[in-house]
Amino acid sequence: MKILIASVCALLSTATYASYTNESELGILIAKGNSDSESWNAKETAGTTFDEFNSLKFTGRYLQTKTKSIENARYWSTGLRYDRSLNERLGIFIGEMVESDKYAGYNQKYNSDIGARYSLIKEAKLIWDAELGYRYTIENQIVGAQKKLNYARGFTEATKYWMESVSTKFWFEYLPNFTTASDYQMNSELSITAALNNVFSVKTGYLLRYDNLPNTGAVAKTDTLFTTALVAKF
Repeated sequence: MKILIASVCALLSTATYASYTNESELGILIAKGNSDSESWNAKETAGTTFDEFNSLKFTGRYLQTKTKSIENARYWSTGLRYDRSLNERLGIFIGEMVESDKYAGYNQKYNSDIGARYSLIKEAKLIWDAELGYRYTIENQIVGAQKKLNYARGFTEATKYWMESVSTKFWFEYLPNFTTASDYQMNSELSITAALNNVFSVKTGYLLRYDNLPNTGAVAKTDTLFTTALVAKF
């Protein structure tokens, strides 16, 4: 994390031009009467490109669901990532993320990432990237124990533009565990986005998170989330 902060400070002090992007996503479901439930899902992605080689991205996500005013799901995450392009296809990155999901058995999980990315396909209607790296995790469990884990990290993401207003995205992440081999994880999401105008679009997504060795307090290995949300991009 110190390396990431130092890199960001150096870029901010030397950059003379930067371009910014933002994507905000919000989904709300509130049911009253015979059924009493509510669900909130929000996601934020903000990026800064300092020049053709250096970029910085912030991500954040929040999810909460309640049934008859009783909470049964709450997850949040926030992260910062710095990317450095070496050439048109190859680049390196470092990142730091913190997340929380007490229903999965942990209060905080700190993930430190470093690795390389490669652009497999970079066309007008298809973008396909792959990443390979290392993750160090410190996990504070709800039972009071702390785990320190070492992972390899493989990641791939593909975006297909079917037409100007409709696109689909699929990403998959695999985390084999060097510390405890049976405690590997897999995460994946498939989504479709339809633009309403130049700023707003509607997105439907299916997210899957799998932990082969769940923590004490968790009742399942697999968490899934189906969402429909309004997205503002500028």
